[in-house]
Amino acid sequence: MVVLSLINVQGVVLKYIKLGESDKIITLLTDKLGKIDAVAHGARRTKSKFMASTQPFCYGEYQLHKGKNLYTISQSNIINSFQTILMDLDKVAYGMYFLELIDNITENEVKSISILALILKTLYILTHDEVDLRLLRLVFDFKAISISGYMPQIVNCVKCGRRIKEGYFSINRGGMICTDCKDNQAVYGINKETLNNLHIIKNIKLENLRNIKYDEKSINYLQNIMTKYILYQTETDFKSLSILDKIKR
Repeated sequence: MVVLSLINVQGVVLKYIKLGESDKIITLLTDKLGKIDAVAHGARRTKSKFMASTQPFCYGEYQLHKGKNLYTISQSNIINSFQTILMDLDKVAYGMYFLELIDNITENEVKSISILALILKTLYILTHDEVDLRLLRLVFDFKAISISGYMPQIVNCVKCGRRIKEGYFSINRGGMICTDCKDNQAVYGINKETLNNLHIIKNIKLENLRNIKYDEKSINYLQNIMTKYILYQTETDFKSLSILDKIKR
């Protein structure tokens, strides 16, 4: 007699792919196991007990057992579906980007409570608060890459180590370059005001976004830099970015 070892986790569904005629393989960011792939049998059937709990954005409790290559979901219970996001197409686009970024900067089965907490807090804000989505994205980007070890150096020059008040940002070198060390890789000029905005964005709590007074031009400029930096660091083309580029909000 084979006794299955069951594991209970809480997690957010990042994505899924179709398997066979009615199954799904979902990518789940969990509290105990990190990011995993799990099979949900019959989840694509209309009346499946797993249909709702295996949709992207869903945060739930999942009972798993581990097979040779994949986990299999035995039971699930929705904690928060975050499905009201689907009522706003702009929020869907931003939400899918957040999930895709998390998927690309996390390794399989590496536990990270901080990343899970970040995506949950972000989805909650996306669902409940009326914030500038561009600002939310920029702050999310900074926090996500910081947790994952990709944070650029914005305090000191990456070449000489001198503290910077203004200078240039280098994608390739991973941070700020002072005016004395400027070279052909120092492409993006950063003045004092923009650098100050950068530090505010890096340190602010998500729940305090409404309190930020910002210059729209500066935010768009910083987001352009951050997007290029993330693409360079992850060596990934994000499908969701093509949709975000069309959104002005």
